Amino acid sequence: MRTDRNLASLTRVTTILLAGRVAGFSLLLLNSIVIARALGVEALGEYGYAMGLAALFGLVPNLGITTVITRAIAQDPEQSRALFRRALQTQALLAGLVCVAIIAVTVALPRQLVPVDYAALAALQLTVGSFSWPYLAVLGGRSRYDRLAAAELITGGMGTLLIVGTALMRGSVTAFLVTHVVTALASNVVARAIARPFLPSHEGPPCSLRELLRQAFPFGTGAIVQSLYARVDLVLLGQLSAAGTVGLYSAAYKPINMLVNFGSSAAGTLFPYLVQEAKTGPSGTYHRVQRLFLVAAPLLALVFSGLARPLLTTLYGPDFAAAGSMLSILAWGAAANWLYAPVAIALQARGLERWWMGGLSVAFLVNVGVNWWAIPRWGGEGAAMATVICETGLLAAGLWLLHHRWHIAISAHMILAAGLATLCSALLLTALRPWGDLSATIGAVTCYAALTLLLRIATTEDVAKLFGRFRETVHGHARA
Repeated sequence: MRTDRNLASLTRVTTILLAGRVAGFSLLLLNSIVIARALGVEALGEYGYAMGLAALFGLVPNLGITTVITRAIAQDPEQSRALFRRALQTQALLAGLVCVAIIAVTVALPRQLVPVDYAALAALQLTVGSFSWPYLAVLGGRSRYDRLAAAELITGGMGTLLIVGTALMRGSVTAFLVTHVVTALASNVVARAIARPFLPSHEGPPCSLRELLRQAFPFGTGAIVQSLYARVDLVLLGQLSAAGTVGLYSAAYKPINMLVNFGSSAAGTLFPYLVQEAKTGPSGTYHRVQRLFLVAAPLLALVFSGLARPLLTTLYGPDFAAAGSMLSILAWGAAANWLYAPVAIALQARGLERWWMGGLSVAFLVNVGVNWWAIPRWGGEGAAMATVICETGLLAAGLWLLHHRWHIAISAHMILAAGLATLCSALLLTALRPWGDLSATIGAVTCYAALTLLLRIATTEDVAKLFGRFRETVHGHARA
């Protein structure tokens, strides 16, 4: 009975969060289309490089603090005010240090692809925006993903209006970066207003700066490595290739980045449940979510890989057609990321974040090495291949670690069947390319769906049950 309640509750909060994220990512996609069409390939490369430099430090202001807040609120929602207050103070200190560090790194790099003021504005929007993160973490700890989605949608809507207005006034790269800073300021006001009723009401145990950093350090170190690992390809492209290549890669990476964030958001809702399961015993929630991701990830890769070129030309214009080959490769890296997203959450919930951080550190070093070798030879396609190699390695390492330390594993039959279905469908996609991207994609997706049912990776009953739970949530009848 507890398993059914947990699964229904998880389905409900995940549906609410993902509905909000779909709307939010739609706004982000609209933003990227407006900016790309307003700036063109070369200027988009400069814009993307500046934002990439900031994103290199994107999770550093967090330093794991938001994860500590979420965990503390999930364990005891009312007795964490002292910890939350200390977290706000620490967040402000770290944000200031990160802003200075981004500017310093920009100046220190051997090649100055963009003016320093571009990087300074990108750093400022990251710094200001990070002040809202502790408030959003409180909502996550209470599983109030409806409020979390509302905060993101309000901020996203305001940001889109500002970006469209900037484009109508034929704004430059500087103008769009200033718009991001204004949006970051607005996000603080919105997050604080929405989270205020859910803040902890009692002081709880005192929390020193040292104690907070001790708890956050394992998560924070992983966050730093995650930022470096995820964005180093864009920075290396800027150092080893032209601004036009960076612009094309930025256009290809935008749909993939949204896809990856969508998967991370879905997997992230597991965290409070897995923290509780660590004390009360397993309920099978992780296995159900991992199985869903195992079916969905290859399907998304086939769609994005098959429709890469028409998708980019439709969104950004014919000047970005050359980015189609980059997106076709990156789609498979996104699939691997989807598959290891629940694994990473499970490792953190079970106290194995230091092991995951070690895996990310190795992946970062491999990513730098492969990019350094591949970019001069194949440009953006080389950077995309490096991403696929590293994401696949992280998936394998995470699955092994979860099995080795906690004896949690997907069945060998499931892995082999999913691998076979994916391989056959990918080969069919390649063979049908001469008949057009759309025909090839339809054929590959049909093949994958048939093999998924034939090999019993998923059954019609599984699909019906999943849609039934989502339908219950939509109509407000999910079981408590």
